[in-house]
Amino acid sequence: MTMYKNDSILIESFKSEYTSDFYALNKEWIEESWHLEKSDINDLSNPQRYIIDKGGEVFFAIKNDTVIATAAMVSVDSKVFELAKMTVSQECRGLGVANQLMDRCIDFAKENHADQIVLITNSALVIARNLYDKYGFKEIVLDSDKYGDRGNVKMNLYLKEKSCVE
Repeated sequence: MTMYKNDSILIESFKSEYTSDFYALNKEWIEESWHLEKSDINDLSNPQRYIIDKGGEVFFAIKNDTVIATAAMVSVDSKVFELAKMTVSQECRGLGVANQLMDRCIDFAKENHADQIVLITNSALVIARNLYDKYGFKEIVLDSDKYGDRGNVKMNLYLKEKSCVE
């Protein structure tokens, strides 16, 4: 599915020809502060196998036929997606691209009848945290050390109102 969010940036779903862009963009931001881990290399080298085939999706922001940003929605279970691997190329930061990707990721979760989106981030990533706060994500207990030093904050966004009978 392709969505036109404005006249210069288009958000597209996964296409295998974007795999190298997915890898390169994520490698770039991860290595700004951390090191690439084996699990990163697996996920980034084969998003079809590790994300798409497991019920998730990877979105790409395209400007002038160039991938400038990406975000993944990883299926945790039938009601929960994890927002992961979200990054914007350095030269395109500050243009609102992350907002467009976030809108598409939230729409994707709703289209797939999810109740919530979770994410793991790091307190050092202030700009990312501001984006998550803006969209209503709330900090919750970090119940995994899957991301090591890189992930010290867990957040979630409920997509449906919780009732008192749930």
